[in-house]
Amino acid sequence: MVEGLQVRGLRARRDRRGPVAGTSVAVLAWTALVCVGFLGSALLATDTVVGGYNASAYWVSYRDGFVKRGLPGAVLETVVGGPPGLLAASVFGAALIVLALAALALLVRMTVRAVPAPAHRLVGAALVIASPFTFALVVQNRGRYDLIVVVCLVLAAWLASSRSLPWLRAAGISALVAVGAASMEIAFGFLGPLAERIGLGALALLPGLAVTAASLIAPPAGSALVAASERAAAAGLPITAAQESSISALGQNLSDALAFTASVSPLSILLCAAVLGGCYALSAYLLWVVTGRVRPRLVLAVVAVNALVALVLSAVGTDYRRWWGLAFVATAAGLVLLARDVPRVPAARHADERPWRRLLVAGLLASAVLQVFPIWPTWEPSASTNASLEHVLHHGTSAG
Repeated sequence: MVEGLQVRGLRARRDRRGPVAGTSVAVLAWTALVCVGFLGSALLATDTVVGGYNASAYWVSYRDGFVKRGLPGAVLETVVGGPPGLLAASVFGAALIVLALAALALLVRMTVRAVPAPAHRLVGAALVIASPFTFALVVQNRGRYDLIVVVCLVLAAWLASSRSLPWLRAAGISALVAVGAASMEIAFGFLGPLAERIGLGALALLPGLAVTAASLIAPPAGSALVAASERAAAAGLPITAAQESSISALGQNLSDALAFTASVSPLSILLCAAVLGGCYALSAYLLWVVTGRVRPRLVLAVVAVNALVALVLSAVGTDYRRWWGLAFVATAAGLVLLARDVPRVPAARHADERPWRRLLVAGLLASAVLQVFPIWPTWEPSASTNASLEHVLHHGTSAG
């Protein structure tokens, strides 16, 4: 009879853990294959590792005065001693990919350490690794400065969790917020709230806020955009003033962005918001569960603030998956910080865990399917701005 009870107990444990663990492993394998596939296509590109559109941003620097998103290009120019060539741009783009992947690996480690129940640690890792907003997006979105923001978000959370001197942590996180904002001004929407939740106060946010304000208030001169485009073309990048690039994108203002968004089908906008936002919300909820259901009100505030930033950015740019990706990384980093001071004891077991297990399986499967969801609605003809440098200069638009 005792043996029968033991057998039934083992079966119960397999029933309780088997499907979830099996799904986690399957989704992790699928994610790895997708990442390898995208990375392979990047390495086979004929111009640069990151492609012509994304790589064009590397020739935007402070050579012609302050310009938003000019910090990475200025650093690259300093390293190579002048405007980069295609090889330097390829190495720089590949380095961004490696740094972002390493940062996400650190985020996975931090998440696993925040999960109190050993049986749920693989699940916590799977929720981050297999998310369509992390590793797969880094490779699919390769070369963009979003990757710098991802690194800044994870390092800020890591520094906040370290045992270094408080003033040293504050200085480091303040520098990360400023670097993120100087690389992509919209990063402050995700980095600012994260740093504020760490408890640094407004003073530590001032450098990043100043950079963000300058980026939004002081539009880049048309001559600076032309000079950057000419440097990119001289280096051999297949770029002309008649085609859209990361350089010409800097010349769009807020009214242009809103008018462009208004031309996109509301159905496409709603579909992307529902699919990507739904996956974000479900993944955040599942992460909250496996990390011990800590501080529900604060966690809800974190999830809501990052979702709001993603929705605001969606109103001025159709790269919807990028915004939800940054929101997810910021939320995961925030969850890790909120769980750091909570005693590491498993959450109380509910009478019936089947609803949560079904949600978990659904979330992991949705993450697997959305690995190949496009960054912007490629099926929508009007979702491409076609904002070439010629168009920007002709209409007298400026960065907003």
